[in-house]
Amino acid sequence: MKDSYKHIGILLDVYAYNHAWKIAEHMPDFPEQSLYLLEMLKERRELNIDFVFEHEAENQEIKEMYGFSLISNSWEEELLANYIMDLEAKVKNGDIIDFVRAVSPILYRLFFRLLKDEIPDIKSFIHDTKNEQYDTWLFMKMKQSNYPIFEKYLKVKREGKVTSKSLVELLQFTRMPKSIKKLAVELRNFEKSVRNPLAHLIKPFDEEELHRTTNFSSQTFLNKIIQLAQYSGVNYNKKTFYYDQVNEIIKEGLSR
Repeated sequence: MKDSYKHIGILLDVYAYNHAWKIAEHMPDFPEQSLYLLEMLKERRELNIDFVFEHEAENQEIKEMYGFSLISNSWEEELLANYIMDLEAKVKNGDIIDFVRAVSPILYRLFFRLLKDEIPDIKSFIHDTKNEQYDTWLFMKMKQSNYPIFEKYLKVKREGKVTSKSLVELLQFTRMPKSIKKLAVELRNFEKSVRNPLAHLIKPFDEEELHRTTNFSSQTFLNKIIQLAQYSGVNYNKKTFYYDQVNEIIKEGLSR
């Protein structure tokens, strides 16, 4: 890599794509393909996947040159995979607080996705409050439906809010493998166990504190999230991190 690009390389290694792109776009000799990849990664870290979907020609050129596909899923699944990529970057950078705080949205989406497989019209049994309050279950409609899962779920009194807790409880009455049900419970318990410590945080919360609180490492928790996502149909490369793969392509372009 040229000396003028060494700072870019350092930023790539810590996935600081916004900073790297801002520097690169003002370099007149910066390779066009590498600049596209930097901007694509910047947008991914901002949770915007539309950008990569809008650049089919550039994506195809990279696939032909390097045998690497920048998109591995349809839009909905890629959105979930992209969120997990951001979580993995946080783990690799040791941003434990940010990682833990970002876990709840992906868990909710994965739990909901799994339930939708067995109850395709599950949204019709939920009242959308259309504001910052929790959505709520339509218990009467659930009781009147033909879904045995609802009959089993409502045999005991349930909280009306649609939360990760209620989704996991409902998942226990599905036909999914016991291992997946257990995995969902483990992930929900992790989320629950770290919520209070973070809400009242007055001391450092690092990997050691995370393990003391949950008996999990951040990597173990991430692996469990990936496992659940893969079961739900999301393609995610667990062996080689997406950002690292694209970083190598960028660096190769900068070395020419």
